[in-house]
Amino acid sequence: MSLKKIELLNVLKTYPLFTLNDFVKITGKDSKYCHLIISRLKKEGLIFAITKGKYTVHEDPLIYSSHIYVPSYISYWSGLRYHDLTTQLPKDIFIAVPESKRPITINNKRLIFVKTKHFFGYEKTKYKGLSIYVADKEKSIIDSLLAKNVPFDELATAIAQADIKTLAYYAIRTENKTLIKRIGYLLKNKTTHTQKLYDFIRSDMNYVPLDFSKTEGKKDTRWKVLI
Repeated sequence: MSLKKIELLNVLKTYPLFTLNDFVKITGKDSKYCHLIISRLKKEGLIFAITKGKYTVHEDPLIYSSHIYVPSYISYWSGLRYHDLTTQLPKDIFIAVPESKRPITINNKRLIFVKTKHFFGYEKTKYKGLSIYVADKEKSIIDSLLAKNVPFDELATAIAQADIKTLAYYAIRTENKTLIKRIGYLLKNKTTHTQKLYDFIRSDMNYVPLDFSKTEGKKDTRWKVLI
């Protein structure tokens, strides 16, 4: 590999992903020439195409997955794993987006984009020296409960490690009573913050299953959940 190519790849490593326009600015060459170089680098397996016009040199999808669409952030099972709230190693990467997007498969890794209207509770942070956008612990739990894409027992374990005040605040902010009932029951001994949750669902007499994989169970009359 030539020295110029090594230097170019080292510059590209400072980008989570890059576009043709980025490549033009980096090299100072015209777009036609840059398109040719990008094609050659792809054939050599030195860069990877993510979507039309977007490329990366990184094999770790956590580096670039929250940059494919703006805004977006890593959450759900991937967020739980990032924060060490689960021992499971999900094979897919889950990203929250405001609009529906098709999954993308890169290097045998599937990126799943989950539409949500609850765009809060995430932050810009450093990962392997680059910036990524990821939900905090509590929002990763909230998102997973809403999407039902993580086993409930995993979420129940994660809740025990969460900040109760933040979790309760996020739950109320969603205004989703089913979610609030489930979290309220799991936090029922934390009276200071669960009282606010209870006040939100006090007049709702509908029962919901605690575990969304179940349909029946013993009734908890306070939180209106089936255990």
